Amino acid sequence: MLQIEMDTYCELYGEGLLIIRDGKRLVSGGIDPNNSQVQEAVYAAGLNLEQSKISEISPFSKTQTLITRPFGNSAQVLGSVTMQVNLEHARLRVLHISTVLVLITLSIGAGFLLVADRLTTWVLHPVHHLDDAVQLLSKTQRPVTMEEEGPPELRKLSRSVSLMAQTMATSLQQQRELIAETSHQLRNPVAALRLRVDLLNLRLSKDEDIAGLKLVELELSRVEALLDGVLRLATAEHRLNEQGAEGPLPQVQRQPEQINVWQIVVEETERQSLAAVESGNQLSTAVPEGPAGELMVWCNSFELQQILAELLSNAFKYAPGTLITLSVNSLPTAVEIVIEDHGNGMSEADLAHAGERFWRGNNDTTSPGTGLGIAIVDRLARANFGELKLTSDHDSGLRAAITLPRVSTSEEGRRE
Repeated sequence: MLQIEMDTYCELYGEGLLIIRDGKRLVSGGIDPNNSQVQEAVYAAGLNLEQSKISEISPFSKTQTLITRPFGNSAQVLGSVTMQVNLEHARLRVLHISTVLVLITLSIGAGFLLVADRLTTWVLHPVHHLDDAVQLLSKTQRPVTMEEEGPPELRKLSRSVSLMAQTMATSLQQQRELIAETSHQLRNPVAALRLRVDLLNLRLSKDEDIAGLKLVELELSRVEALLDGVLRLATAEHRLNEQGAEGPLPQVQRQPEQINVWQIVVEETERQSLAAVESGNQLSTAVPEGPAGELMVWCNSFELQQILAELLSNAFKYAPGTLITLSVNSLPTAVEIVIEDHGNGMSEADLAHAGERFWRGNNDTTSPGTGLGIAIVDRLARANFGELKLTSDHDSGLRAAITLPRVSTSEEGRRE
């Protein structure tokens, strides 16, 4: 009867039973009496040692374990029961619960990450806008209106940056207007002074008085040249500020003019021929290779004439009696205008300061000039999305290269 009960139990639950009584063994299920672990459990039960504690079950636990319990009277052990417990169901249940917990944890973690991402975006988005606005302000020097978004602290910072940009732009504009208006207003008294000097020159008869008046005329000419230079520089910097706000080169279609560089170079060379003769210079133009269509650029023609005039005037002044060569080179996306003289050139230290306002090469104060010519050329070139590069070799003089954006074939077709 016991054997039948054991077989029924083992068949129902899928476990194994081993009962030992008076040296007899009853075996049912998949338990192996000869297994070393089973024998150790039976031996421990014979010593009246119970082994009924099941270790903690995890999703990766073994599917079976042994439970042993001795039985008998108070004096001796009569036998033992060893059960091979099936833990698969419990393990699967633990695995299921663990999987659910892991999924819940991951979902909660993903939710926190999403909230953190939204929060970070909410906080950093105005910071990125602030950085873009500051970069734009540094390039264009124009007021930037910041959108008030994000936390209250960043909204307050956006208002402060907008106010700072407006104040700085207004201050810069007032400075430019002050320089331009002052230079313009000074022309009237300077013109009146020039007229009085000319009248005085007609009335003087003594040689010493005439010599002194010549010095006054020389200083007056320097003041007139300085005022003209300041006005041209203010105009060039205003143009540069306007173009800085219009965007990069692909938007340069808003420029009204497509001009042929070679034609402007030839015209300006003819216009400067008399000044070249007076300074003892010889002008030479190198005819460019390739079709004329490759020399079409986006540029203001009057400003390009100003650029060439300033560079040629600089060459006449600092490299008199030498050969001055003008050439035009076609580059992949630009056109390069090169003016080379054969004077003394400039040192590396002088080249680093050549574009500064009122800077004179080698601290030269004897030759006429204002120190504004190269600065004007640099601003006008950048205002037309171009670039000025100065290089010098003491054996061959100064080389000034102006690079301007070339009109593409598609743009030229649209204009036509």
